Amino acid sequence: MKKTDNGRKAFLYFLLFFMLLSVAGCRKEIVVVVATGDLVVNARDGAGTSLVGHTVYLYNNQADFNNNIYSQSATTDNSGQVVFLNLYPGVYYADCDFTGMLGQTIIISGSGSVSAGYETTITIRP
Repeated sequence: MKKTDNGRKAFLYFLLFFMLLSVAGCRKEIVVVVATGDLVVNARDGAGTSLVGHTVYLYNNQADFNNNIYSQSATTDNSGQVVFLNLYPGVYYADCDFTGMLGQTIIISGSGSVSAGYETTITIRP
């Protein structure tokens, strides 16, 4: 009967060895999913009229805005709107310039907080 016990022990050790070997050999892969959001910017003049065909500049933070270091730009559509897609959550700044009725350059700006999975809309006007 001792031979049977030794045989069972050997089989259990053999089985344990292969179980440990298979677990140790598994590659673990970590996947990080970063959720993003979108920012819609509506550009309007002093009367509230949409600014069509104007460039809107996007800044990642206030320091970049203050130093005029933009990360993206887009041209407004027929409704005076641009959409910046897949932005990391945070506060973004936008500006746009246009020529006023007296020929002067008018700069409009604003900011909006982007949250993961959401679309944030801001309107910039004088």
